[in-house]
Amino acid sequence: ETLPGLSHASAVHALITPLLERLRDPEVSPSTIRKVKECLQRITVGLSNNSTANYDELLPFVYATVSPFVYGRMNPNTDEDNLDDSDGEEDAPIQVSKSGAREAFKSQPEGSTTATSSVAVATWNPSSLGAAESKRAALIAKKKAKHDLHKVIDGVSAPKFTGSSRNSSLQSSSSKTLNMPANACAVNFGLALLNSCLKRSKIDVTNELHCSMADPFLPLLAHCMRYSSDNQAVVLSFKSLGFLLRMDLPSVPQTAKELGPGILDHLSSSGAASNAQNEIVQGCFKSLTLLISHPKFASVMEQDDATYSIGDNTEQFVHNETLPLTADQMQGLLSLLHGAVRESEQHNATFGLVKAIAAKRYMSPEFFDLMDIVLKLSVQSQKQAVRLQCSQIFLNYLVDYPMGSKRLDNHLQQIVLNMKYEYEEGRLSAIELLSSLIQKFPLLVLEEHAQLFFLPLVLSLVNDESKICKEAVADCISLILKRLSTDTVQSLYGYVKRWSEPSGTESIPMQLASAQLFGIFVEARPDYVKRGRNSTDLADLIMEVISQHSSSTDDNGWELVYHYLVCMEKLNKYVPGAFGSNLDVWSSLVSLMAYPHPWIMQVSSRIVSGHLSAIDYKELARNGSDSLLAKVPGSLYDIARNSCRQLDVEDRLHVDATCTIAIKNITTAFKIMKLRPDLCYEPEATNEDENEELNPKGKSKDPCLWLMARLSNIAKPRGKLRRESVFKCFAALCTSCSPADLVRYLQLMIDPIDRDVRDKAGKARRGEFEDNDPRDALPKEVLQILEDTCGTDNYVKAYAKVSKNARQKKEKRKQDIASEAIHDPVAAAQRKVSRGKHEQERKKRRMDENRSSRG
Repeated sequence: ETLPGLSHASAVHALITPLLERLRDPEVSPSTIRKVKECLQRITVGLSNNSTANYDELLPFVYATVSPFVYGRMNPNTDEDNLDDSDGEEDAPIQVSKSGAREAFKSQPEGSTTATSSVAVATWNPSSLGAAESKRAALIAKKKAKHDLHKVIDGVSAPKFTGSSRNSSLQSSSSKTLNMPANACAVNFGLALLNSCLKRSKIDVTNELHCSMADPFLPLLAHCMRYSSDNQAVVLSFKSLGFLLRMDLPSVPQTAKELGPGILDHLSSSGAASNAQNEIVQGCFKSLTLLISHPKFASVMEQDDATYSIGDNTEQFVHNETLPLTADQMQGLLSLLHGAVRESEQHNATFGLVKAIAAKRYMSPEFFDLMDIVLKLSVQSQKQAVRLQCSQIFLNYLVDYPMGSKRLDNHLQQIVLNMKYEYEEGRLSAIELLSSLIQKFPLLVLEEHAQLFFLPLVLSLVNDESKICKEAVADCISLILKRLSTDTVQSLYGYVKRWSEPSGTESIPMQLASAQLFGIFVEARPDYVKRGRNSTDLADLIMEVISQHSSSTDDNGWELVYHYLVCMEKLNKYVPGAFGSNLDVWSSLVSLMAYPHPWIMQVSSRIVSGHLSAIDYKELARNGSDSLLAKVPGSLYDIARNSCRQLDVEDRLHVDATCTIAIKNITTAFKIMKLRPDLCYEPEATNEDENEELNPKGKSKDPCLWLMARLSNIAKPRGKLRRESVFKCFAALCTSCSPADLVRYLQLMIDPIDRDVRDKAGKARRGEFEDNDPRDALPKEVLQILEDTCGTDNYVKAYAKVSKNARQKKEKRKQDIASEAIHDPVAAAQRKVSRGKHEQERKKRRMDENRSSRG
């Protein structure tokens, strides 16, 4: 292993020649073969790591070394009908004609000393080997054969026909020399060295010299693959064929006559239908894939780039003459593939062969049955990679293959039915396949089958319980609407309008479907929605539904409101001005910000946030804005109040997206309050009957003070997520507002943050606090932001006041507890009992947490 890796490649024959001569010895023992085999394996490893060994030197060396052991006394160019059955007393192979000898000589590399010379003969004489010496001997042999024929042999002693040569006597005679132990050892060495050379070297497939050197290996590897009974030799042959079949070699068409039947024999003997993960079976599939897709077998359709029309009612089962396999062989191969494609393990080679056959547009009943199996696997397979490959194969089959309209309709109906599959992964695969079909189908074919696709998709949009599948169905409907013509879209839009008309409780599912479809139409075809009164009618319908549910205190019928709100959001985006200056719909949206259901709360807040972000502050300051805030006094207060309500929820009802939108709305409302505080008051409430929640003491007209006090009170009760939301709101105000606007409210912001810091410090002292959560550092980070924004002096003064107030409250609470023990001992005793129970529960909870953490 060391010498071949260090010495020059041209000197390696000095190491290999004695070993090969030892294998040529007729009396070589099995133990010697094993030792020689181990030496050759080490030489192969050393040569593979040798940097001086190149492609030009190794290929002639490997061929000269292996070919005598592969062919033996059989000429590779001789017809199989002229095989010799003799035991081979002579050393040279017998050939029928001299021309064959010349061809064999030409196939040998120049300068090869290991290739055997051939002897040409003009006549063929039968051999006398095995003939009886006398009549008596012949009679004895006949009786013995008859006796052996009637002799009962047990199962152990009975001859067993196994291996790749059990099906053909011709094959057994052809592999007689190849499968001798000594020859098999040398052949394995040569094939391993060839495979290592092909893997390591970067072969230029356009180099004529490389192709001419690699061309003689094709018949050699085909012979090894077909007649060798050694699995390792067969596997190495397939691996080397995988490299050589990628090259445009001139001997590929001739070698294919031997490769095709040999590969099919291996597939039949290896049980390809039930043993697809076998290495030999995988090699068979890969070699067949390369052979079928080889440029030498380019089909007439590929050469002429023929085109056709989908659904042209022409199906002709004509065998493609450019395929390397005959019609019977293709039929047998497809029968094997029917079972092999169902194997979920090692599926790449199997589906690669199916793709290669489909690329030839091969047509037969067996192939159409195979495509039906592929369509089933695209839904029923448990592996995502298998479902994806099956979908791609079937998609190319539908788009590229000529087929009648009846067969096409059957396939499309089956795809539509697959959307009702039991499991989510299968339904999603069917929807994705349909989406790909919609993108690739010609427009005329898509227009013809538009209703076949649209109606089942609508049913899946309403009835499917999976959120992922619903989103995929919506995307699929959007794709089909984008491709269809305006007339077809108008007919489908008419269906949706009829479904939106209320006609009792039974029409609610159709109303839900129409509400979702309206949003898809707006997003996919805004050009059609803008035509005529489509956008106006849709806006009127949305306003009618929203106004009916804006004052509702329960979440009954929330789905219809939610889908129409989503449609309104899309309509406001793609068709600006659809709602115009309709103040009623915007007032209803502000009311829906406090709707019980969180989805409606979120989408209504999102629409209001988009409206606030579009306000021009300069026009608003001049009182020239046409926004909701200027036209409806008090609406700014309602927006701020409802946004605070969205933050003031329990942790189990907390939604990050809703809280983020609420923080954005509060930040915008704070800036507008500073600019126009009068927008927070209704005209009749500004003089006499002031809102108690807005101005509880009737001394201040600053709405920002009320807002900051409201946020501070929300963060005081315990609630981790609620406090985090308020702290993020304080940080957002610091980054978007000027320091002068925040100094007045600095104490209100520090108070809840300081309370949270003190609570965590108390838990840490009791051993209840774990400082491994990065979100626990948020309060200190917000305090640092407040200090950087408002200045250190203002921050220190405000923090000192907060600390002083906290100490005073704590001392007052202690005095109240001591006074209670004197004036009301019963209440004091109950307080102690409840405190003891709380302490016991805390210890028990702590022990359970420690026990669970230890496992």
